[in-house]
Amino acid sequence: MKKSWMLGLIILTSACSKDFIPVNFQIEGAKNAVIVRIDGEHTVPWDTIEVINNKLKINLPLDSTIKTFYYFIFDSGASLRIGLEPGDNIKGSINAKESLTVYELNGSSLSEQLHALYEPVLKSSQIIDSLDKYQAISKNDTGIDLLSMEKRHYTALEIRYFQHKNEIIEIMAKDSSSLSNVFGFFQKVADVPLFSNREDDKVNFNLFGDAIIKSHPYHPLARIFILEKNRILGKNNLVK
Repeated sequence: MKKSWMLGLIILTSACSKDFIPVNFQIEGAKNAVIVRIDGEHTVPWDTIEVINNKLKINLPLDSTIKTFYYFIFDSGASLRIGLEPGDNIKGSINAKESLTVYELNGSSLSEQLHALYEPVLKSSQIIDSLDKYQAISKNDTGIDLLSMEKRHYTALEIRYFQHKNEIIEIMAKDSSSLSNVFGFFQKVADVPLFSNREDDKVNFNLFGDAIIKSHPYHPLARIFILEKNRILGKNNLVK
């Protein structure tokens, strides 16, 4: 009887462990992280984890969708998203010294796609910061034509906007059905949405959006995406 009870406990423990994904990060510049689960259009606070000896180790649970996304917010202001599914084992390094997070990771296709989609965001943010700093300094320089500077600033932003958008499209095309692509569709450059034009973005919404919806018809993120797609394209906003 005792052996049967022990065997049952081992089986139960093994089954439960499959619902948790190990996450191990080497971190510079932060002492703790608030972890939030992304639950469709809502966020659910999960835990606050201390960074010990520059390491953050945690086993994060999968929710009932089996494709679960988390948001890490560090005390330094840095942040990042990860996505989990069965069999993942995430390892990586994070420079959390500044709000513009620089990181690398592997062991999860969802998280790796999120990282790829984040790289254009990082680049755009760095360019915008540089332009803003130059603009702030130049305003005190009487030898600079401020109107011409504003025009150059706007032109540089416009060029980067379309570069960013093309980079995101190329990344999504490599794995068009990835649920992580939903976050790519909601990106902005200088508060201007990448995908918001009914005519210009119709092809992108149909090409990538339909692939997401077909592969993940019942996932909360996909269903939110359906609503946003229909709103932009001017369709009847019903989720079937």
